[in-house]
Amino acid sequence: MSETEQEKNAPCVKPGLGGELPQVIAAQMRRVNNLISRRMNLYSKANGVEDITPMHGWIMSYLYRNRDKEIYQRDIERDFSITRSTVTNILQLMERKGYIRRQSVAQDARLKRLMLTEEGARAHEQMMLSLRQTDEYIKSLLTAEENAEMLRLLNKLREGLK
Repeated sequence: MSETEQEKNAPCVKPGLGGELPQVIAAQMRRVNNLISRRMNLYSKANGVEDITPMHGWIMSYLYRNRDKEIYQRDIERDFSITRSTVTNILQLMERKGYIRRQSVAQDARLKRLMLTEEGARAHEQMMLSLRQTDEYIKSLLTAEENAEMLRLLNKLREGLK
């Protein structure tokens, strides 16, 4: 390997507090995640759903995918690994914005089934459009082989980090 190839393949360094720090995979992934979020926000704004937080979007998607099931707050807590108080605040805001409604359950008045409203379903569709646009843009930056390899590596990392 020539010296220029070695330099090209060497880990990048950036000046940081206290000197030069090598860029690590986790830091690069964080940077890419931030850039993806910015891109998604651009599409979300264009699609009229810029006021929806990513967590609201994930919950709307979850409720949409599970619309034939009875979903309760505890399901959100468990499946998103977030605390009861956090979920309570998120759901209250989503309810105020008209994206979800809570329906009492006959067998237990304490339980409230979570359901998307028509407005929530429309917002979900626009969020999914923004997600598809973001995904298409990312895929356009890579070859078909690179896309396949990227997915393979991301799946491997996800499984290994569980």
